[in-house]
Amino acid sequence: MRRRAVACGVLVAAGLVGSAAAAPLQAQLSEAVRDIDEGSLRFGFEARPDVEVCANGIRMGEDRIRWRNTDGMNEEGRCERGWVVVEVLVGSGVVREVEVLRASDPGRDGGVDLGAVDAADATEYLLSLAHEGATDDAAEAAILPAMLAQTEDVWPELIEIARDRSVDDGVRKSALFWVGQEAAEAVTQELTHVALDDDEDQDIRNAAIFALSQRNDEGSVSTLMDIARTGEQAETRKSAMFWLAQSDDPRVVRFFEDVLLGRIR
Repeated sequence: MRRRAVACGVLVAAGLVGSAAAAPLQAQLSEAVRDIDEGSLRFGFEARPDVEVCANGIRMGEDRIRWRNTDGMNEEGRCERGWVVVEVLVGSGVVREVEVLRASDPGRDGGVDLGAVDAADATEYLLSLAHEGATDDAAEAAILPAMLAQTEDVWPELIEIARDRSVDDGVRKSALFWVGQEAAEAVTQELTHVALDDDEDQDIRNAAIFALSQRNDEGSVSTLMDIARTGEQAETRKSAMFWLAQSDDPRVVRFFEDVLLGRIR
């Protein structure tokens, strides 16, 4: 298995030379996937500065989020910054698996290598798999590499996925989790809307409440207290209370005291 150069910035392997300006990358990738009966498609893009892709997992931020397959993420020379490589495994023209690799990792024999692509375009394609062109498991897996890309303002697309009831629940929950990691104040409002939407399944409302609990801002605690007070569904209020109990915000203790003393009903 030979090492592939992903930083070449060309689309030769897919036979797409000269078409980059004529069609969006999402359309090019979708077409390339449809043309594969059984095989793989590989492309690379610029990573966020706080992302490390390691031999045994992925790290984002110093102590923020980690994914680990096995021990040994900190072995010298095993982690790489600056670049994310995605390899999608295709069967009968449908994406069935999505894997995140280091730039130095070899691709699969016989796979199509598109080389370097724009990070924003790659994110658009990966998130598009939530709606079509992939199995539910692959669509859920595609959200992670989309979040590793050096792009801005991804959360509106994630909210769109989370609100789309035609999308698999696992994919929607994953989208809600990542929305909760974003810093924009508008994110809290959007998550609150989902959490209090009585037309949603309770699992989706709970996922939105969990996402709110992961936000490191005072507003999210206030919002959870509001949900615990005003949520129409008992399970919604219970979920908000549970996640409030995990907080060390001093306002939470006073809130629980008020509830127990009957000051809040």
